[in-house]
Amino acid sequence: MINRIQGNDTAFKGARVNILATADNHGNIMRLPRLLKTVENNAKEIFPKSESPSTLNFFAIVGDWFINPSKKGFVTHPELSNGELQNLALLKTIDSVRLIVKKMVDKIPGRHKPVIPETLYTMGNHCLDAGTSFMLNVMRKNPMKTLVTNVDLNNSPRLTEAMKTNGNIVKSAVFSIPDDKDTSLVHKIMFLGVTIPSMSFYNPGLCDGLEFFDNSNKKDANLKEEDLQGTIESVRAEVEAFKSKNPKGAVILLSHMGGRLSEIVRKNVPEIDHILNGHDHKNSQLNVGITSINSLGKDNEMIKALNFEFDDEGNFARGNMTPYFTETTLADGLEKHPFQLFLDSFFEKDLEPLVSLGELKSEADVEAAKKKFPQYVALVLARLGIYNESQAETLMQNENFKSLVHSIAAKELEEAESVDKGLTSLTYGNEIRYQNSYLMNYLTSAIKRVIREKHDSDVFTVALQSSIVRGGLEDKADNLIVMKVFDGVSEDLSNLRIGAVKGNELVGLIVENVLSNLKAPTRNTIIHWSDVQVNRSMIEAISTGNLEADFSDAIRVRNKITKEFEPIDLEDEYKMVIGEKFLVKDDITWPGIIRDRFISLDRTYDQLFREYIESVDYKLHITPKTKEQRIL
Repeated sequence: MINRIQGNDTAFKGARVNILATADNHGNIMRLPRLLKTVENNAKEIFPKSESPSTLNFFAIVGDWFINPSKKGFVTHPELSNGELQNLALLKTIDSVRLIVKKMVDKIPGRHKPVIPETLYTMGNHCLDAGTSFMLNVMRKNPMKTLVTNVDLNNSPRLTEAMKTNGNIVKSAVFSIPDDKDTSLVHKIMFLGVTIPSMSFYNPGLCDGLEFFDNSNKKDANLKEEDLQGTIESVRAEVEAFKSKNPKGAVILLSHMGGRLSEIVRKNVPEIDHILNGHDHKNSQLNVGITSINSLGKDNEMIKALNFEFDDEGNFARGNMTPYFTETTLADGLEKHPFQLFLDSFFEKDLEPLVSLGELKSEADVEAAKKKFPQYVALVLARLGIYNESQAETLMQNENFKSLVHSIAAKELEEAESVDKGLTSLTYGNEIRYQNSYLMNYLTSAIKRVIREKHDSDVFTVALQSSIVRGGLEDKADNLIVMKVFDGVSEDLSNLRIGAVKGNELVGLIVENVLSNLKAPTRNTIIHWSDVQVNRSMIEAISTGNLEADFSDAIRVRNKITKEFEPIDLEDEYKMVIGEKFLVKDDITWPGIIRDRFISLDRTYDQLFREYIESVDYKLHITPKTKEQRIL
């Protein structure tokens, strides 16, 4: 359990452990300067007593530093992939944290040799988006200890081969801390690391030669204690072996499993002193018995500092946890931070404004504005001294002249009539996983338009799993922001397929997804649909017996003529596009029923969205349809 201690406690005896922890960074490279600036601003509190030889410092990364490593699309460095740049950022972050501690300790008179933070890392599910080869390369080359406690080494030949030549890939890591006054006393602390084992769900077919205990195709919310026996036993075995030699030793678990599953592990291995938890994207602390579980947020929005002590008798006795929110450092000299300067230079072309985004007024307002276009053409001609209608008609027969006049007139009309004023951002947040979202409305509609124009004009709807989206859009968004939008699925599983279903099948597919989403809104993510309105609340009421109605009553589809939503025709056929990652799932009913009817489009969401924004000259408009309530 976390209790309070003071970083400047003059009665400090025994030994101290300082941990800087982060998780689920999801490749958000451009937010790293604010993270590092936060560490710099609070280094004395994060790493207290670092000058003492009885202090050990750690930098813990609890999974999902990487996301979609295979993806490319950078402008400044087109030859590099997501993973290569994310790893470069990881190396520079490790070096920066070490340098922060060194500079801090160098200023302390009479200091001992500083204990530079040891980096501890455990894999997240997205770290394996590019499969085993990428992850092994990271583990082999990086200056960090990778903890692989729940990897089944008997069935992981590629990992075991790497472990033979690299001492930094380990089941667990034990560190010794000398007592501050008793030279015969050495305190011990062990770190373990576990990853959510459902690789057949997250990255089916990609983890060649790397097998986790309890691997399954189950969603997080469907995993129960009986599904985790191999993981529990792998942790228990390491802890028991450690405790048999070090009864007073401390045990810290890095768990990329989410709070609920981490709690199951702790219940079965109560000797764990503390769990640093990733995967659930929460900022929370839960005390369970003597164990505290700290979830670490997401996307570099926060870090947590944990400080522990061993007492005079060698017991792991006291500790404190302090969260630091990185947004508070945004205006704190960040533009001159060395890491920021590096990023500005490295991504120079990618940081140039790419997209203009504005709210397009109602169709009536737009039509009214368009009717004023001839007036603005006349104004442009008047400024050129052309007042005679006959002379104007003659000059406008020249296409180059006409194009120039119309271009100036259109720009002035847009500015004067405020056609593009209002909402200028489509925000991304956890809420897209369970409720209506302007961002998801926009993305599904944009991709549908490209598919209809270039691939199949008969496509009725595009389905988009909300977990695939990892970033929003705003006015003056750059290429890095655009690249982040569809960054939640491995390139190997991101291909789209096209096929047709009957209305009753579409209802079944949607209802199955909604019921799963209701069970765990942020983990079992909802599917968003273009031209389909889903009444999530009604489906919940029907499923719980609080409403007598058919599930089909909760699904409405857009009439192609009136453009209004109307009841779905259960016998009609609806051509749809959906991602391959959904159709390969076998832990739910409907993918297996419909998958054989779908063929490859040989395109991804990301590629089609790129085609769309290029087709509109990077000028995106939020329309009334964007602001529809498609999930009720």
